[in-house]
Amino acid sequence: MSDINYFDAIASTPLLRRAVIAGGLAGICCASLSPLVVLRRMAFIGDGMAHASFGGIGLALYFLVGSQYEDVSVQLLTLGFCLVLGVAVGVVTRRADADKLAEDSAIGIAFSVSMAIGLLFIALRQRRDAQYVPKLDTYLFGNPLNISTADVLILAGVTAVVVLSLLLFYKEIQFYAFDARMAEVSGVNVTLIHYMFILLLVLTVVISSRVVSIILVSASLVIPGIIALKLSARLLHAMALAAMVGLFSFELGMYAAYALNIHPGSAIVLIQFALLILASITARFTSPTRPA
Repeated sequence: MSDINYFDAIASTPLLRRAVIAGGLAGICCASLSPLVVLRRMAFIGDGMAHASFGGIGLALYFLVGSQYEDVSVQLLTLGFCLVLGVAVGVVTRRADADKLAEDSAIGIAFSVSMAIGLLFIALRQRRDAQYVPKLDTYLFGNPLNISTADVLILAGVTAVVVLSLLLFYKEIQFYAFDARMAEVSGVNVTLIHYMFILLLVLTVVISSRVVSIILVSASLVIPGIIALKLSARLLHAMALAAMVGLFSFELGMYAAYALNIHPGSAIVLIQFALLILASITARFTSPTRPA
């Protein structure tokens, strides 16, 4: 299909238009946090939180009788579940370095159990009234054409909160990202920044995963940040570059999905991976040669 047909389809199809807008917002939102996730070595937490949201969805669908996946009440209960889990993760990740193995193990157990809880309660809900519950692959791989206007507005609000928080607390976040201990010695309230970052991560993951899928959010919290940090040593530039990578990969992936009739999630992740390879090659040949 040609570019003209694609843009005509966007103009004439509200479902596709909402998918394109939501994809761009999700790309910016996830990718803006991505350099911090990479620098703080929290890729495991980001990926795990995305999968842990599945547990919140399962609990919400089961206990909110008659609810549907798209309901705001389901979103709020899922968010509440993940915020509680995020605070618990924040407490664990503030431990001393000597407890790192225990930290990784505790987080892995929490996220695995959350995923299992989600599977259990979604199965119980399907057994009770299956007509209200999407197929399991909807949660994992998403369906952008199911996005509502309310989803777009919520995602726009979350994106604004994330971007404004990163700008307002940039100096403190920069200290925290590169050397949290030195930042604490210098008078930065590292505990506040740590929990703020965890909660921003939870908010981004829970809302974005509903729109663009759990799998895609996991990739978008890591790959754009690695790309940006390969090309820029300054955190502010890296966050801006990561956001552009996220926006570009999501929009190009949506076009590829439309033109080739493939799933947008796979197209977006493969585009991000191709950009990562390109950035690695570029960084290798543009970095100054170090003396032997």
